[in-house]
Amino acid sequence: MVKFFSLSSGSNGNCYYIGNDETGLLIDAGIGPRTIKKRLQEHGVSMDSVDFILVTHDHIDHIKGLGMVAQKYFKPVYATEKLHASLDNHSCTRCRLSGCVRKTVAGEPSTYKGVTFTPFIVPHKDKKFSTRELKELS
Repeated sequence: MVKFFSLSSGSNGNCYYIGNDETGLLIDAGIGPRTIKKRLQEHGVSMDSVDFILVTHDHIDHIKGLGMVAQKYFKPVYATEKLHASLDNHSCTRCRLSGCVRKTVAGEPSTYKGVTFTPFIVPHKDKKFSTRELKELS
């Protein structure tokens, strides 16, 4: 059975979990690792169940905790090359994603641990950012 729930939503931070018994992922990490771990536990899910992180865009409420989570738990971070370039220069993520960077291409499906996702460009506050469409969770 697939579980999907919000760990945080809004201007103070965005982070969502989706997973099953075999694979789990976070969509964004706008909150810190301790809060993520605590809120996952409230739903009966451990941080060990999170296999990777998808990043939708580089607004602070979506990436504030990303660098700390990647550094502490060494989870692969999937985003487009353009978004990773932005993350390389952001104070929350600069020098913290080493070894975790996984680049995707807008419009091209990627698969990791049985999850297929396709990044696509959407306008967001007068800019274009990458977001994800989850195609399959098996």
